[in-house]
Amino acid sequence: MIRQLNRLYWIGYIAAMIGLYLLLDQWLGFRADNAAVTAVALVVGLLFAVHVGFHTFGFALSFSVRQIPQVRDKCLPFHSTEGEGFHRLSIARWVKAVLLESIASMKLITLLQPWAPSPDGIELAGKAWRKKKPLPVLLVHGYLCNSAVWAGTRALLERADVSTHAITLEPAIGSIRSYSEAIHEAIDELLVATGAPQVKIIAHSMGGVAVRYHATEYGHHRIAGMITVGSPHYGTALSTLGIGKNVKQLAWGSFFLNTLREHPTDREFQQKIWSLWSPQDNIVCPPVSCKLEFGKNTAVPGCGHVALLNDSTTEDLILNWLAEDAQTYPLAENRA
Repeated sequence: MIRQLNRLYWIGYIAAMIGLYLLLDQWLGFRADNAAVTAVALVVGLLFAVHVGFHTFGFALSFSVRQIPQVRDKCLPFHSTEGEGFHRLSIARWVKAVLLESIASMKLITLLQPWAPSPDGIELAGKAWRKKKPLPVLLVHGYLCNSAVWAGTRALLERADVSTHAITLEPAIGSIRSYSEAIHEAIDELLVATGAPQVKIIAHSMGGVAVRYHATEYGHHRIAGMITVGSPHYGTALSTLGIGKNVKQLAWGSFFLNTLREHPTDREFQQKIWSLWSPQDNIVCPPVSCKLEFGKNTAVPGCGHVALLNDSTTEDLILNWLAEDAQTYPLAENRA
């Protein structure tokens, strides 16, 4: 659904380019080649300006909403950042964060999600992977995304000789509960393809919550560990701006999230989870909602919600995490 929706956006982009070209060529007397270049530049520039404006609004709204007592006072004790040494970003760092987030989201929506070739499926590591190797990794995306969000991460893991499996959760605006079977089947497929004893999972945003819920239904014995990147484990006050059942389940202090937190299996599974989060997250509000009660939490300051995925600090932490339990395990027979 998301792939098709993002492709439909291109009808608007092309229509705007054609309209501007005709205006410049027929009405303003531009040469045809100059009119074409100008039309493309104006549409791309306007699109980027829209992303900058949206994310500027998002950063400002996230920063201001977290100050509201109804949001601030619902923070749980482990959400405190006291003593963690956070400092307010300088204006230059804020500007950089907005620009990087705008570039990352524009690339995702206009190029990766609609046009990335075969973003789903298993990619097996090369020959170096046949000896001592990291466990294979399942990649689970977030709200209103598809598996193309992992393009940069898959390239990183391919260079590190890590096998991966990326899935797209459907329906895009359905219940988080409905994703459990797809996650279960994806783990099955990855274990069969690699011969590994367990998998690791990297999940972005809503994906982290979806895997936590999956563990309450299917258990977590086949999951060696999970890193969540910008996952709103305890909700986001900005969920009211989204559409769909899943985003409503991600509301700050929602019944779904409170029930999940109280599940005994979730408490066990959290001990296998490492949450990477940004104090400046422009989607998760308040950003401390990403912090887990029983898991490990590490802040990556100065990043927006999408840019956090491919930040150099995030990538270094992921690679170190995967190397921790590299081991020798036999290849599946059909892959030997």
